[in-house]
Amino acid sequence: MHAIDVKRYLNMSVRSILSQSIELRKPLLATLSGLMLALSMPKPGISALAWVGLVPLLISLRKTRALQAAAYGMIAGAVYYGIILYWLSIFGYLPWALVVLIEAAFIAVFAIIANRMFLANPGWLIFLAVPATWTAMQWTRCLGAYAFNWGGFAHTQANNVAVIQIASVLGPWGIEFLICLVNLAVAEALVCGSGHWRIANIAVSVILPAAVWVTGWITVPKTKEDANFKAAVIQGNLERGMRDTARNPARSFNTYARMSLMAAKDHPDLIVWPESALADDITEDRWGYAISMLAKTVGANLIVGGYDPSEDISVSQSYNGAHFYDRTGRKLGVYRKVHLVPYGEFVPLRNRLSWLERYGIRDEDVLPGKSHKLVKTDIGRVGVSICFESLFPQISRLETKRGAELLVVITNDSWFERTQAARQHMMMSKLRAVENRRWVVRAAATGISAIIDPYGRTIKELGIYKQGIIADRIARHRNLTLYTRFGDWFAYASGISVLLFWLFIRKVDATPTRPFDEHISRNSPQPTSATRAGSPAISRRRTP
Repeated sequence: MHAIDVKRYLNMSVRSILSQSIELRKPLLATLSGLMLALSMPKPGISALAWVGLVPLLISLRKTRALQAAAYGMIAGAVYYGIILYWLSIFGYLPWALVVLIEAAFIAVFAIIANRMFLANPGWLIFLAVPATWTAMQWTRCLGAYAFNWGGFAHTQANNVAVIQIASVLGPWGIEFLICLVNLAVAEALVCGSGHWRIANIAVSVILPAAVWVTGWITVPKTKEDANFKAAVIQGNLERGMRDTARNPARSFNTYARMSLMAAKDHPDLIVWPESALADDITEDRWGYAISMLAKTVGANLIVGGYDPSEDISVSQSYNGAHFYDRTGRKLGVYRKVHLVPYGEFVPLRNRLSWLERYGIRDEDVLPGKSHKLVKTDIGRVGVSICFESLFPQISRLETKRGAELLVVITNDSWFERTQAARQHMMMSKLRAVENRRWVVRAAATGISAIIDPYGRTIKELGIYKQGIIADRIARHRNLTLYTRFGDWFAYASGISVLLFWLFIRKVDATPTRPFDEHISRNSPQPTSATRAGSPAISRRRTP
């Protein structure tokens, strides 16, 4: 009897050591997730890694405590965002570190909730609960003045034209859900052992993405649509410093005017200059007349990025604007940027945080526009996103629902220097095109400028730090996609699902049994009816 007990306790000790070894490997699994997800973004941009990049983290979240799950989520998030947002270190290591930690916290929250769901073991409902949690978490990154949703699963797939077509129905949130679901199926296949459940998970991880890809491939037309307008983008390749100390509006105007005259030889209907092409206030007596004469000379609608002063003469600040002129030189209106860049265009608590001066903040805040207004031209109503605004699907969707027949993005990405941020930023415009089935004309000061069709295909492109003109034929569209009509309905449904699941598991104890105790209870010899009645040890415990 004693030999059997010794053998059992030896087995228990070996299993306990193995269990502890697994716990030590979990931070490494979280790190691996962060690295794999980072590789799915440019460079190298291996988008396929996003479909399995979350697998190590999901495996590490099983049979662990909530605080440990949060730590693993923070590790994965810190590695991922720390790598893809490396370009933020241009502005200082402190801003980079703060943004990385804030974004990593979202993945930590996801990890905590997913951990509770694994503990509840809801069966097949886990395939709805975990992806819905991820989707809702990504959606919350779009909310508020300080929102920053850089680097979602949808972002990694922007160059995968077949896959991103589901965004016209579900928005980017459908892509987030789909990829998280496939990651979960792969993780389940790796840990659940053999049997029908494993076969089902393998089938989901293969058949589902294949079905989405085939459907998207069928959706995308093989020939370019007939387009009746021509657009030209001017990339002047003129850099500006963070504090606008490099302003030279006269040089900028001469460069862009000369290039616009060159573009006019192709008879475009629309010429677009980038954000802050003229880093100065544009008024009737200050650049307005010169731009008006230029528009009349080139015979095209002209969109010029420049500042727009406040109507209140007591306010020295200006709006970041896109100024519209028609073929006759008449000014059609100004779009004023609504969603400003935190600490880039406005600085909260500026007077109390004087130490921020060392990070090159602006001398004064930019004024925020009041609404995402459209500008009517003779080639249709145009919706504009200025730089940071192109990150958010809600903005271009709102403009399209209000009647935009063409989307324009103007940006100044010279702050990013020669990092991958410019490429990552441009990829978001491809998603905006698909979500709303609109042509997108993108003008960037130093690149990447592009003309993108309604299916997210880049028709023309001009790389970073190149001066040049790109032009191609475009068309205006009036049909509304399901996403344009109903907005973030899939994200809302995901959030409601998470709340329902949370109510379902609220009575489940989140703290798992410790591996050591679990092995003791499983392997310790249990007393028989005879020993319960006559065991001296039991008898002694009953004695007062």
